[in-house]
Amino acid sequence: MTTTHAIKMTRCAFGLVAMSLAMLFIYRHPSDMVILAASGYLFLICATDTLYSKIPNICTLALITIGLVTNIVISGLPGIIVSITGFSVGLALLLIPFLLGGMGAGDVKALAALGALLGPGKTFQIFLYMGLIGGLLGIIFHLISTDTRKELRHYASMLKNVYLTRDYTSFKNYESRSTYRFPYATAIAFGFFALTSWGDIV
Repeated sequence: MTTTHAIKMTRCAFGLVAMSLAMLFIYRHPSDMVILAASGYLFLICATDTLYSKIPNICTLALITIGLVTNIVISGLPGIIVSITGFSVGLALLLIPFLLGGMGAGDVKALAALGALLGPGKTFQIFLYMGLIGGLLGIIFHLISTDTRKELRHYASMLKNVYLTRDYTSFKNYESRSTYRFPYATAIAFGFFALTSWGDIV
């Protein structure tokens, strides 16, 4: 099995797990509109992100609308503030990673859309879970990535060169050649399911 094939299989495996969990949560919480809306949305974006590396804007806009309406129904007019604040928190938390090139715009909008449904507090908790789970997923994906192995070998070679020559210019001029990305929709989904199952981290 080639490394590329292994990465694709791993992407599909985690995507299928996230989609299966979404269906399980829909089955177990048929009367909870918030969990139903979030799980349905996460099922769709995990499918599209896993298969096409894309999160459709129409799905995100639909969840934002559902979140706004749901919060108005639950809390009245103050629900508008809850949705707007949750959306803003979700957007702000992933804005810097997006600007640094660590993730796509669809991932940022996905967490913001969940924020419009769940509010700022739960959105922040999902972000914390996402960081922990996404870190573990990143390690797994990078361990099977040829680019990462090449990067590590090259980095070790640079360290050896610096040790022998005391020439630090190689570090200054080095640019990472890895172009690998894993689907963050899966990490966001696992974050939501973890929060729903285990509660807040802090």
